[in-house]
Amino acid sequence: MDVRKLVSFGNSSYVISLPKAWIVKNGLKKGDLIGIDERPYELIISAKENSKKKPVETLISCEGKGLSELKTEIIAAYVNNSGVITISGSNVKNVSSTLKQVIHGLVGMEVIDETSSKIVVKDLLDISEVSTDNIVRRMDILIKSMLEDSLLPDSIESIYERDNEVNRLALLALRIFRAATDNPSMLKIFNTTYWDVFISRQVTVQLEHIGDYIKRMTRLLKNNRNGELKKIYIELSARYRESMKLYYGKNKQASYRMETDTKRFMQLCDKIIEKSRDVATTRVCENLKHMTKAIMYILRNVMEHQ
Repeated sequence: MDVRKLVSFGNSSYVISLPKAWIVKNGLKKGDLIGIDERPYELIISAKENSKKKPVETLISCEGKGLSELKTEIIAAYVNNSGVITISGSNVKNVSSTLKQVIHGLVGMEVIDETSSKIVVKDLLDISEVSTDNIVRRMDILIKSMLEDSLLPDSIESIYERDNEVNRLALLALRIFRAATDNPSMLKIFNTTYWDVFISRQVTVQLEHIGDYIKRMTRLLKNNRNGELKKIYIELSARYRESMKLYYGKNKQASYRMETDTKRFMQLCDKIIEKSRDVATTRVCENLKHMTKAIMYILRNVMEHQ
């Protein structure tokens, strides 16, 4: 926490200095208006919405870096709300197709300029028009459709495509949550609070994980004839659907009751692992356990709703 000294100003006012880094970050200058939201024991100071902020620009060099490192840097710049990302280097032309696939996975980002030595990407999305609730619901719809189709023959390719869409939405959600926590005025636009932002962030992370677990189990269950596994999977799918109903309804009491049943699923998976020496069956059980925990965390977030 940054501590500032309160200074008397005239007969009826007091002043404090504002951090220069915050002023620069919000594109403010002398004479600009500052919003003040009074709450018990605190004042929330924010840049007025009509203040012109210069888009954050990020320069990423390709020199001496592998594709994995470049992908991580691009995604980090996106989540941190960079308005323009410039990727430059002598080897850009060698990795441009792969980098553009990464960029395609970032909602709102488009390539606006490309040469043999650079790729310029710009954010064309108005983040203030995006609803975090809608993102959660869209991710939920995709996951439910994945669960419904995952045991069907020849469904692997479509499951992978839907999981990619879940991942795209998860990154967009992280971008919005970061914007909301960096700029209090965004909380007003989204009609939410810091705590609700935190809860929503936790849930989207778990939804992304669940999408990954379904993707893996779709492949592993394709040729697995263990009836107990599929029975647990179907029961866990129903448990997921019910947990999301409780999340939307903020039903804390029902969440308490459902959460206490988590241990039973874990024990069922452990018993199958003990009986089977099959590697694929063990891997399915481990993913079932991970999914059980992810659902448990969603239920716990329901309990923490205000």
